[in-house]
Amino acid sequence: MRRLIVLSCILASVVSGLAACTSGSQVTPATECLPLTPTLQHGNLIVPGVLGGVAYARAGEGRPEPLLMDLYTPPDADGAPMVVVVHGGSWTTGSRVAHIGQLLELLTEAGFAWAAIDYRLNGLAGWQEAVADVQEAVAFVRCHAASLRIDPARIVLAGEDAGAHLAAHAAAAVRPRGLVLIGAPYDLTAIDTEATRDVDPAVRRRASLGPADHVPIGSDVPVYVLHGGADREVPASQADSFCTAVQRAGGRCDLDIVDGASHRFENWWPSQWGYKDRLIRWLRETAGPVTPRPFAPVALDGALAPGLHKRIVFDPGHGLTLDAFVPEGDGPHVPVILVHGGGWEAGDRVTYITPLFRPLAEAGFAWFSIDYRLTPSVRHEAQMEDLRTAIAFVRRHAGLLNVDPDRIVLVGESASGQMVALAAVEDQALAGVVSFYAVYDFEGFAADSPRAIPARLFGIRAPLSDRDRATLRRYSPLHRATREQAPVLLVNGTGESLWAQAQTYAARLASLGAAHDLVVLEGAPHGMENWEGHPEWTHYTSRVIDWIRQATRDGRKSAR
Repeated sequence: MRRLIVLSCILASVVSGLAACTSGSQVTPATECLPLTPTLQHGNLIVPGVLGGVAYARAGEGRPEPLLMDLYTPPDADGAPMVVVVHGGSWTTGSRVAHIGQLLELLTEAGFAWAAIDYRLNGLAGWQEAVADVQEAVAFVRCHAASLRIDPARIVLAGEDAGAHLAAHAAAAVRPRGLVLIGAPYDLTAIDTEATRDVDPAVRRRASLGPADHVPIGSDVPVYVLHGGADREVPASQADSFCTAVQRAGGRCDLDIVDGASHRFENWWPSQWGYKDRLIRWLRETAGPVTPRPFAPVALDGALAPGLHKRIVFDPGHGLTLDAFVPEGDGPHVPVILVHGGGWEAGDRVTYITPLFRPLAEAGFAWFSIDYRLTPSVRHEAQMEDLRTAIAFVRRHAGLLNVDPDRIVLVGESASGQMVALAAVEDQALAGVVSFYAVYDFEGFAADSPRAIPARLFGIRAPLSDRDRATLRRYSPLHRATREQAPVLLVNGTGESLWAQAQTYAARLASLGAAHDLVVLEGAPHGMENWEGHPEWTHYTSRVIDWIRQATRDGRKSAR
């Protein structure tokens, strides 16, 4: 019955512009539209001014708990267009703050309202349930259009990876103003991944957005297809075929293939970020004009008030910025410097590491998520120098930031896990270092390829000379470890290739008597964004919080 009510609300919005769903700012009881009530004090901590943790669907009917969304509207919005963003994660992982940080920041700066949603993660076999969740999320924002100050007729659905697949199917019912598909899987019968391999072929066929005779989108919904030209999971030819099929059916489909780009758009390099301007231009043409609100880099020229602050310049010479969160209270607070991963070549302040923003803030820590220069523009030593500059900035301006310069903790993941582990050796005044699923020994990655890690970071290719080996060891935490280094917490899943390196590094630290701990997540893959939605893995946040508290409570000795 409730599903019928929601669908009737959707149909009413198409026919009569939400007359059946809203009455001013009040929702008529017949729609069962949940109240617009944020549950998170600090929003999503990716951009300021977000209503965080708004429940749009109750628990029950196959949902173990309420489904949440984060909502943002520009400060002076009046009938603004809204983009409903559906995260990826192969139908099994991810959340409304994972995989899409760059997109949410981009939409905010461009002037769009947006909603980022959670949905049920029951795998490809449960895709129809997840589609129903997306439809219900759209119905919710339409029901609250007046309160949100958005135009319910100017809603665009945007998804990436599995989220794009779900958004495309949901579009058939909710009839958005436009549809954005980023790295979508189209013909699931032709994709062989862990997410699709064991799914019944008939289910894969029904779930597909292609081949050409199976496009479940009406001709009245314009589509923007954004896809990596070097996508090995979903070949770009699938995106091309889908767009062609939409056009043959009388619809509009604009195809944007990003040369050399991989499957996940968060892994695209800065040289491939030109798609951002093209995407925003398409959204404005499709959903209507908006007023841009860019986050301009700002100098730290006074004490920071509690809350989230965007793009504070910490290295004027290289134009590097950080995002800062300052807690309420007298302080000085424990400062945590967050360093994103991305293979030393991708990512930024709001990529990969975003699931840590809220746990750290709620624990009362100040945090600073930094940018650093990426390859191939620089080599690795320049990246380490950027990290050192950020640490020095926090120490130098501790008073303005209301933090204790003697209790700095570094957190890095993947590529930056190696960086912070190396910093633990170089800077023994650090209170602690948390390293997630890092490379601890570069020698094993040497190969005669320009894409090998040593080649990209140091210009070193196999076969290795003695000098080459010395260079790789100088930047490998495994070979630089000492008893006196700052305490280290290692966090790693067993379901990825770098787990062996974590074990070897932990054994080395133990042999030296160096202060360290190890959190093991059984079966977890690479990337904390891929742990979202899995309580058996996401408990790592409480372990990290407890470790940081212990490491900073009485100084370094207490962590040994």
